Amino acid sequence: MELYWDSIKRIITESDIVLEILDARLVELSRNEEVEELIKKIKRPVIFVINKSDLTSKESIREPIEKLSQEGEVVFVSSENKHSARILTSKIKQVFEKYGKRDWRDKVTKPTSEYREAKGEIIVGVLGYPNVGKSSIINMLAHRKKVKVSKKAGTTHGIHWIRASNEIKLIDTPGVIPLKADDDIRYGLIGARDIEKLKDAETVADSIIKLFMKNNKKAFEDFYGIGIEAEDYDSIINQLGLKKSFLIKGNRVDENRTAVLIVKDWQQGRLRLYT
Repeated sequence: MELYWDSIKRIITESDIVLEILDARLVELSRNEEVEELIKKIKRPVIFVINKSDLTSKESIREPIEKLSQEGEVVFVSSENKHSARILTSKIKQVFEKYGKRDWRDKVTKPTSEYREAKGEIIVGVLGYPNVGKSSIINMLAHRKKVKVSKKAGTTHGIHWIRASNEIKLIDTPGVIPLKADDDIRYGLIGARDIEKLKDAETVADSIIKLFMKNNKKAFEDFYGIGIEAEDYDSIINQLGLKKSFLIKGNRVDENRTAVLIVKDWQQGRLRLYT
């Protein structure tokens, strides 16, 4: 764990600007408070990159976005938007012109320095939990496949220096931001922990169901082709399990299999709050 944080500190220190990649569906849950405190301590400007913005509506996340705007720049991106790379690149250059040029370079770029190994006019550190789309953002900025992209959480290994343009070089985090072992619901919701690694898929599925019942019940109904009458977890799981014929001995619904389906559909972006 300490080695991870040492590497994260190194990346932030080397960078002129830090991108924190967040999941548009769950902006607050995909933030990492410890990373943000470290960014503030090292005094680097931050751009909050709201990824997967096609999976939600800006109005539904207006409050957390307003909060983010007080702490840094905010950019919405999506793999569905072909202009996302240009928008983000433009924002990086704007922030660098405004905040990124500093005298600290002279202090940390000496030959003997352990930092600033990456060379480039604008060095951008990229941070984010697994499955928020960090690798996809890097590939988008580089305009070609540079980093392996996978639906499995945590496929990035080692430190990567990636040239995005003649001006911009990206630093990718080694591995992933360390996860706390006791927050299964949070990491299940943002997809930072794969379904097979979750201790209790049913608890995560319950949180997803509550999210839809509160914000967009119809989206859940339309996706699974059911009409929900009772909005409690047991009733919905039973109704969906019967619809999918997920049955076990005694013609009872296999609740765990049904819960796993919901979590997978959510994590892989098929089940959407907004379309």
